[in-house]
Amino acid sequence: MPEVIDGFTHTEYLTVFVAIIFGYVGAEYFVGWGSMIRNRVIIRIYWQHLMWTVFAFLVLIQNWWGIWPRTRVINDNIYYFLYSLVPIFLFHLISVILFPNFIQHEKTDMKEYFYRNSRWFFALLSAYFVSTIISSFVYPDVGNVLVQNIIRSMGVMLALAAAYFDQVKILHYILLIIGYISLAGFFIALPS
Repeated sequence: MPEVIDGFTHTEYLTVFVAIIFGYVGAEYFVGWGSMIRNRVIIRIYWQHLMWTVFAFLVLIQNWWGIWPRTRVINDNIYYFLYSLVPIFLFHLISVILFPNFIQHEKTDMKEYFYRNSRWFFALLSAYFVSTIISSFVYPDVGNVLVQNIIRSMGVMLALAAAYFDQVKILHYILLIIGYISLAGFFIALPS
């Protein structure tokens, strides 16, 4: 395989595809929030659902930021490239779980919707954290990887607990607070 074609490297070629997929998944969040605003007459917004959507989006953004050092190895073989798509796939599924199909124009109570889907949401969030722990061994990582993996491991355990106790509302409040604190800690642990 040629290293460069008309000044365009294979790594750049693969990275463009990843960027398009990230953009699509990010757009799902904007479409979801926009639909909630557009349909506010028939949508009863729930603050916790909204906070979890923002949290998931911020984790998506952090993932995009964090994959930069890994882009040089996705060209090494097809398996590195395919594995790099796993988090994006999980975030797409998370966005599908977090936002209902607003096209149906039905009255929707987002609190009811959130708790009806919370087990799936937290299970997918846990799967994402597991995939990032695995990624830290598959790809070269930057920053304090030990601290990052401790935070990720806490995310796995907390998300699994939330999936198991999916109807315990007080647990969701506590996890939301811990999630934002952990995300802030993770941002601090990343190199700038």
